[in-house]
Amino acid sequence: MIENPTVKATIICLQTEELSTRNDILPRSKLYGLAPCGLGTVWQESLTSYLNRLAWRHHVPPRHLVAQEILPRLSQSYSRRQLGGFSWGSAMSINGNSSTAREWATILEDLTKRSDLHWLTLQWWVGDLEPHKLLREKPAWCPACYAEWKDQEKPIYEPVLWTFRAVTLCMKHHRMLEGHCPNCQKRQSFIRFQAALDQCTRCSTWLGSAVSEPPNPETIEWQEWVVSALDELRRILVSSGVLFWGQFFTNISMSFEAKGDQSRLAEAAGLARSQLAVWLRRSHTPTLESMLEFCYACDVTPLQVMADDLASLKRIIQEGKPSRSPRPRRPLRSVDRKRCLEFIQAVLDGREEPLGYVQIAHRLGYRSSAVRYHFPQECTLLTQKAQNYRRQRKEQRLARVQEEVRQATLTLHTQGVYPSQNKVADLLSDPNVLFQPEAKATWRALCRELGWDRKRTSPL
Repeated sequence: MIENPTVKATIICLQTEELSTRNDILPRSKLYGLAPCGLGTVWQESLTSYLNRLAWRHHVPPRHLVAQEILPRLSQSYSRRQLGGFSWGSAMSINGNSSTAREWATILEDLTKRSDLHWLTLQWWVGDLEPHKLLREKPAWCPACYAEWKDQEKPIYEPVLWTFRAVTLCMKHHRMLEGHCPNCQKRQSFIRFQAALDQCTRCSTWLGSAVSEPPNPETIEWQEWVVSALDELRRILVSSGVLFWGQFFTNISMSFEAKGDQSRLAEAAGLARSQLAVWLRRSHTPTLESMLEFCYACDVTPLQVMADDLASLKRIIQEGKPSRSPRPRRPLRSVDRKRCLEFIQAVLDGREEPLGYVQIAHRLGYRSSAVRYHFPQECTLLTQKAQNYRRQRKEQRLARVQEEVRQATLTLHTQGVYPSQNKVADLLSDPNVLFQPEAKATWRALCRELGWDRKRTSPL
């Protein structure tokens, strides 16, 4: 061995008491501490997207993860049956600014030991704004983003921006957000069961696409302004944690200096005089989209109004004309009666799958109330046909489940093994079906019939 005098080493000896009192080891997490995508930017991930990606990182379906780890920790109890309906409908509230979103974020932070998951909700974009029509009713995505992330081998996720009802365009690719599968034209689930985020939950079709038609320049300008205004609100909330929407309406009232100013401002912004008066009285809180349209026409952001920067509003009142043309009112779409009736008749004749009139309206791109108004008798027949179809499907599904439980129980019985719930569940294609009352009743009745007693002794 050759000794090197330039190398020096320091040996630190710790006493046993000192080793036991040191607390450098972080607390263990039950789930993997997956890092959110785009954190701290306008492209940051939504909480439902994070939940789906976290489940797939553990190689389990997201609904199974929710049922196993989150449902038992919620203040409001959900059954496994209710979880399916929640995943398709109310689960969007997880991304919002309500107590539901805060509770889910807190639970996920505790399970992953991450302290930054509360940023993935709209509370840190709009504060305590009324949630009325704040969130979308169904998931939306940009097919070009999915295609780009897939080519670059980046994680596929859903940004918080895509959950806003007011955001309809991807500003990165200037492409309208999609809400229906290009193949089956069906909407997607918020909490997935089997499909990945870029696959249809119904037919497994890939939801990405690089080809699209650009929207008109007016839509692009409007959506660029919306995203910029929302990002401005997000940054002030992250830095200060304070956002007073009550001050928004108070400051608008303070911009009026003479009689008639309120009427002139309402007319210039494209609002009815009574509508603006209702806003200022706070008898009805407008939607975020309506307030953004008002601010867009007045060339002022919501944050500027809250900060008492009213120069633009006072100038519009004085001149009597807006800085930009008010956003056009969304006209009611006329119903193509011939096209609707042809599709409805195809469903009634059995040439199309049985659908209710609400599903048919979504498929054709109309409001369900409009279809019900124009075709009341046909809608009644559609509802009856769809109910009968669902009843038959349920009976067939229950029959398959009961037969599978019966076969699994008999298999264990012939081996001389006690057919416990866990052992029977292991032989089923979906172990969760044993939680269904009909399946459990079949298992219990067959155990009694085969002579197994509570002591799990082999029948004589």
